[in-house]
Amino acid sequence: MSSRIARVVTAAAVAILAMLTLPATPSNATTYYEYWSYWHKAPGASSWQYSSVGPSGYYLKQGTQVEGWRFALGTASPSDPKPRPTNVSYDQYCANKDTDKAYRVLLVVDYGTKSSAPSGPVYSCYGFDDSVTGYRVLTQQHSERDSGGLICAIDGYPRTGCGETVSSPAPKQSTKATPKPRSTTQTVRTATPAPVPSSTATQHATTPTKSSTKPSAASVVSTGSPSAEPSTTSPTLRPFTGAPAATSASSFPWGLTLGLAGLVALGGGAIWLRRRSP
Repeated sequence: MSSRIARVVTAAAVAILAMLTLPATPSNATTYYEYWSYWHKAPGASSWQYSSVGPSGYYLKQGTQVEGWRFALGTASPSDPKPRPTNVSYDQYCANKDTDKAYRVLLVVDYGTKSSAPSGPVYSCYGFDDSVTGYRVLTQQHSERDSGGLICAIDGYPRTGCGETVSSPAPKQSTKATPKPRSTTQTVRTATPAPVPSSTATQHATTPTKSSTKPSAASVVSTGSPSAEPSTTSPTLRPFTGAPAATSASSFPWGLTLGLAGLVALGGGAIWLRRRSP
């Protein structure tokens, strides 16, 4: 009798722990990703276009253009938050730069609105004699962390995570105050195309299905719901003067801790009942 009670208690403990550690996913839930999305403004374009391929598969067009990266919560689709300001153009910040080059690009890296994100957006101007990939443009001065061809982090942000998802109701992002512009001189570099690492050759930016498929760029678990873009003032673009530092942030796994504590308590109860039985 006592052994049967112990087995029942142990099974219940395992079920409780599973419920605490695995979030419920409603069948009609929308899957959200918190990731680095990739965007373009080809020569002559005035609006951001969500990239249908990854940075290693996209080549610059001849003329002046804009490349953009934005870290935000979205569904890995063209409706996701765009790099800010959305009306940015090449001539606003790169006019008369590298006029002897056939391929000229303004790069915008927007770290998003979370309080833990580095200040931004930041921008940089580049000129190339030949068409190069978006990956080459990004890594001229920015660092990146990737996994299986996915861009997980830029300039060390986010510090961890790549490919996790969160289901509706989605987490709410905390907004960050509009940064003050730096009084610094813009860094402009002209580079010769270099081979693209094979680890990024398969990255894509297509919309994933509602399954365990990872989004095209980086993603990481979040804990709130998508927030609307600030409707007042747009952040001021700043010259790239080195990658800004991300705010250190950590979260304690309370759910897992409570689950383990419950498991220990139930196990102790089972042992006590077994010892009391004749």
